[in-house]
Amino acid sequence: MKHIFTKLFLGFISMAFLTIGILWIVQAGFMRDTYLNERIRTVGQTVSDAARSGMSDYDSLAEQLNASLIVLSARGDLIYRSQTMPMMGMMLHTAQSMMSTGTDGSVQYVRAMSGTNRYALLGEKTADGGYLFAIFSLADLDEASRILRRQLWIITLVLILSSVLLAAFLSGKLAKPVRAVTAAARKLASGNLDVRLPVRSQDEIGQLTEALNDLGTELGRTEKLRQELIANVSHELRSPLTVIQGYAETVRDVTWPDENKRTEQLNLIVDESSRLTRVVKDILDYSRLQAGVEKLNLSTFPVCPVIEQLLMQYELEAGRRQVSIRLDCPDQTVVFDRDRFVQVLHNLINNAINHARPDTVIEISASQQNQVSRIKVKNQGEPIPAEALAKIWERYYRAGQTGSEQAVSVRPLGTGLGLAIVKSIFDRHGVPYGVGSNQYQTEFWFETCNPAILARTAE
Repeated sequence: MKHIFTKLFLGFISMAFLTIGILWIVQAGFMRDTYLNERIRTVGQTVSDAARSGMSDYDSLAEQLNASLIVLSARGDLIYRSQTMPMMGMMLHTAQSMMSTGTDGSVQYVRAMSGTNRYALLGEKTADGGYLFAIFSLADLDEASRILRRQLWIITLVLILSSVLLAAFLSGKLAKPVRAVTAAARKLASGNLDVRLPVRSQDEIGQLTEALNDLGTELGRTEKLRQELIANVSHELRSPLTVIQGYAETVRDVTWPDENKRTEQLNLIVDESSRLTRVVKDILDYSRLQAGVEKLNLSTFPVCPVIEQLLMQYELEAGRRQVSIRLDCPDQTVVFDRDRFVQVLHNLINNAINHARPDTVIEISASQQNQVSRIKVKNQGEPIPAEALAKIWERYYRAGQTGSEQAVSVRPLGTGLGLAIVKSIFDRHGVPYGVGSNQYQTEFWFETCNPAILARTAE
């Protein structure tokens, strides 16, 4: 049984046959015996009461029981018999034989000569030592049993037919979405990532369908990321590799004797090698953050010394760009992954320096409220268009890009992944962040974690 339709169908049919079997056992077996035992109990109780009380109005008793009566003396002589008694000689002989054995309250079954009717003979000892026997027909019970069996056969046929139809319908209805999900999964496995299924229910099958649709969406995003990553990485790596190769060949074949040119070109090779290293590092960082394999190490640390130490690394670069940096940082502590905090500030500060106008001030501030700090990095430069603010966090995006022209670059380290890495770090920490820009300044900001998060992590 490889198909779920077959398994469901056989399962439904098995339940139907089990129900029919139980119905036969109860109705044709237990219920028939129950009717017979109840009739015998009722007649036996009435006869026993009459025998003990010495009742002599046998005609009334026979009418009450709807049965024929035989009364025998202690010596076995016939005292009374009903006029309508069936098979009188046989019944009298059976009653005398029961009396001779001394069986009190026992029941004997007698079948008519034709074999079509059965009778029950029940006797009770009277107060004077004689016996009172009641003879009643079981034809009604046997007929009821035969009618019941005929009805059961009809019911059985109807149940079998309806159960087969219902099992086929339900099996098909339940198996159809499963087959659809299976076919869609195979299409996904074959590379067709655009396949989607309608969600027609909220049960487990509907949830499975929805999960498969989500899987297709995520696989599509992953495939798009892979294609973009390959295209952009190949582009990013091609440029520094071409420069390194060109200058290396130039130094080797042309400028090696000229010390000044050789030094200049070797410095260019070193710079491009450093840029290539940054490209590879950013690609690895971004991939690890997106894959969720990079574990966060949340800790509490003073923010001001970290920022001050970081700014010392940018003094020469800021001077070369003819900008100054001002820090406003009252004493306070933050909750964050310290290494990632430094990485975020590296990207934001470098981005601010790269895009600041000469002779302007880059402002870095940290303010704390309710044990949560907000870090801001502001610079004065070309404004970022409003429609680009939400996109600058995307990998390889360039704000203001039109064709091959670029009005404002938001690639802080020249790899196109700087702000995408920053966004991934913020998302992993679950902290608010944002950017605003107008004609006067551009401001990046983010908040640190609440200390309660660190406490839960420690637990």
